Amino acid sequence: MTSLLEARGISKRFPIQGHSLSRTVGWVEALSGVSLAIGPGETVGLVGESGCGKSTLAKILAQLLAPTSGEVLFQGQKLSSAGGIRRLAFRRSVQMVFQDTAACFDPRMTVAQAIAEPMVIHRTARGAALRQEVSRLLQEVGLDPALGQRLPMGLSGGQRQRAAIARALALKPELLVCDEPVSSLDLSVQAQILSLLQDLQTTRGLSIFIISHNLATLGALARRILVMDRGRLVEEGTNPEIFHRPQHPATAALVKLALPKL
Repeated sequence: MTSLLEARGISKRFPIQGHSLSRTVGWVEALSGVSLAIGPGETVGLVGESGCGKSTLAKILAQLLAPTSGEVLFQGQKLSSAGGIRRLAFRRSVQMVFQDTAACFDPRMTVAQAIAEPMVIHRTARGAALRQEVSRLLQEVGLDPALGQRLPMGLSGGQRQRAAIARALALKPELLVCDEPVSSLDLSVQAQILSLLQDLQTTRGLSIFIISHNLATLGALARRILVMDRGRLVEEGTNPEIFHRPQHPATAALVKLALPKL
């Protein structure tokens, strides 16, 4: 079976600028030879300490950042050589949910306008049908449609994250790339958002790639977990394998932090 999204040998370097900003004096290697595959309807988790390259990888998978080397494939085809129609299909099929909900919304747009924007750009709905779809999406993520008339900062952090998920669902994607979607929320709200993602995975048949620095966050959601350490994938396994039989020291350290002390 062809993977929905695949990364092959992804590496990413960022330049270090000198004092004049006109000369590169070195490079920082954020990712080195990362390969992974996400299947249709699959929930995959990526865990690692802060600064290990997780968010960089997420942006490359969503084509918000170009790799230094390596390839991203969508439904078996390389995106680097894909034509306009194919890339448009990718944009609709792969959507990202960001950690910082305060920064990912235009503060001048209402929540309803923000959710409608992808459908307006891609011309999938307009007029009364557009308004009805925005209302339906808000309800699907557990929000009162009346909240759509508020500005993003008029919502709580949990409500904004639900609205961000609604916006990501607007184009009926096949894959959600979720970059630390609950790390800035209270524990009770974290559980609600993770439960929402689980429900969406079931009802919509979504694939979900969820990133966290906390292995416990992935425990109830991801069936397969990848472990990243200093820009490299160092271990991969099923949920029980990672929690009960960790092989790499970085994995063992994350498990120790995630499991309650006896």
